[in-house]
Amino acid sequence: MSGQARGSQWTLAFLPAFPIVLLVLRLWQLSRQDLDTMLLLVQNVGPLDLVSSLVITLIWVPPVVVLTVRVLGLLYQVSAGADAKPSWLAGGADRTPDWAVAAAVMWAATAWQAQYLPVLAMVTAAIAGLTVRHRHPQRVRLIRAVCLLLPLGLAIAEYAWFGPAIVDAVHRGEIVVALLLLVPPLLAPLLAGPIPASVARSATHAPAAAGALIGPVVLGAIFLRAPVLPSVALELKPESGAPRGEIVLAGVVTVDDTMTTLLDDQGAVRFVPNDRVASKTLCAGAEQIPPSRVEAHGWLVGQSALQWVLPSRHTPRSGDPRCEGRPVKG
Repeated sequence: MSGQARGSQWTLAFLPAFPIVLLVLRLWQLSRQDLDTMLLLVQNVGPLDLVSSLVITLIWVPPVVVLTVRVLGLLYQVSAGADAKPSWLAGGADRTPDWAVAAAVMWAATAWQAQYLPVLAMVTAAIAGLTVRHRHPQRVRLIRAVCLLLPLGLAIAEYAWFGPAIVDAVHRGEIVVALLLLVPPLLAPLLAGPIPASVARSATHAPAAAGALIGPVVLGAIFLRAPVLPSVALELKPESGAPRGEIVLAGVVTVDDTMTTLLDDQGAVRFVPNDRVASKTLCAGAEQIPPSRVEAHGWLVGQSALQWVLPSRHTPRSGDPRCEGRPVKG
């Protein structure tokens, strides 16, 4: 068995363990590395809660992997030509069927935030152009149409749709958003063509290897910020002699007939008797606040198409004074 095949087997063996490690690390981080608190969370936080949080937080990842392997593998094969040597990247591109790439594009179109859709269009155009160059190198007209006219048409459509959003982003000072909407259509025709054969292997395999090494760390850091417990604000009844009750901001671990168990941001567990609770409300966490206020025809660029199309619950709870630690007047 070759070294590459053995490496693939080890990768497939460790891949199912990665989500489990992420889930355990999330509970460990949530408990602030306190074993007793972690055991309390393990006892009361259901596996479905953790898996749901993992899926929603990292739903954008599979298309990234599929499309990156395909575009870099094709770029290496087209650029190196007959001198292309077997590699894990080229092999991954060859083993990825066209239907899987199409499914990844549709997945990304619905799951990625709108600000990344120009990047998706750029990568899709590059894959189409490189595929035509790789499979039909003699069909010059087809190559010209797919590698030049297709990116040009996509660029016109993107600028027509995101043009007002680009201007709005510049006015708001959100330069990163403006660049994400402006630059990818300009780069699309360049990615559909070969690069010098002398640097083809390093230019494609080095970014792929770096992504494979850094990617799990980045995914872990992202998931460690994902919400697991519902954030609430509890207004407690005032104790004897106190003018007003206390406001408790924390995540709900569990609620039974007599007690509400809470976990605050510092990892401290608090048990509140239910008869002391005067009122409570859900509070929007920081992860629920849109990262950008830039809009494209009423579509926040920080939202995905799925979030935009599906009905969502818009409540004033983010403006509830209890979520800011203040009691309700009345």
